[in-house]
Amino acid sequence: MKLLALNVYFFLATTCPISQQYTAYINQFTRMAAEKHIQVMLVFPTEKNKIKTEVDCFIQQYKLSAPVMIDKGFKLSKKFNATATPEVFVLNEKDQVLYHGAIDNWFYKLGQNRIEITEHYLDDAVGQALNQQPIIRPYVKPIGCFIETGMPSN
Repeated sequence: MKLLALNVYFFLATTCPISQQYTAYINQFTRMAAEKHIQVMLVFPTEKNKIKTEVDCFIQQYKLSAPVMIDKGFKLSKKFNATATPEVFVLNEKDQVLYHGAIDNWFYKLGQNRIEITEHYLDDAVGQALNQQPIIRPYVKPIGCFIETGMPSN
């Protein structure tokens, strides 16, 4: 069986409390991804000029180890139609989006989360992709801070 190349993009915001709360999971996912040759990228959408310092502090504070991209002018956000932080995108080697949306069902409303996570959307999608199975849920609406790109939201 051919090894499938996957790229996973986490759209995050330094000031988004939900992005902050997912950093432990993102670190864990990044370690697992390295073992499975999955590329992970942390994307920070912005139109600010001085965000690099904020992002560097965020990365240091939460000890994130994945590569970082500052999405100046929302180019990648618009390309993927990212709407919230955190929001995750899983792409195959042809840059086709296999899954996008929520990481899991921890948060079900802004400011409201479950004690126990019962659905692991990202983990399931990655497992299905690696096993060359169809992605059962290719999209789950993300819960988080709105990305204001100037585009109409869904």
